[in-house]
Amino acid sequence: MRAEVRFRAYLQAFNAGDWGALRGFYAPDVRLVIGNGTELTGREAILDFYGKAKQQTRRTIEIVQCFADGETLAAEIESEFLAIEDAPDFAVRPMARADRYYLNSFVFYDFEGDHYTRIRAATFRREFRPAAAS
Repeated sequence: MRAEVRFRAYLQAFNAGDWGALRGFYAPDVRLVIGNGTELTGREAILDFYGKAKQQTRRTIEIVQCFADGETLAAEIESEFLAIEDAPDFAVRPMARADRYYLNSFVFYDFEGDHYTRIRAATFRREFRPAAAS
């Protein structure tokens, strides 16, 4: 499967919260560095991190552009986080229920075969929209 097609399938699984499918995209010892500098090592650490985030927010990711060279995929992505509960310790910033947070990031995915081995993200745009007052 072409790297770009695999990446679209990966984000489809991510947006759906399909942890079983996501597990299959990661090498067992994958390393992830997210935009705030947090580094995670191992498939289970990444899935646990995303699982906690999914309990507090609904995150959707859209691809702006992506391309691959055979060993690395580069992408610009847009993420939206919608807080589904108060999340005072959320990774990107404290959020109250119904707040929205938007990120644009550049992400690099190193891969071997069908598995991501290293993922690095850098955020270049952030926008916070608090929930409308009742």
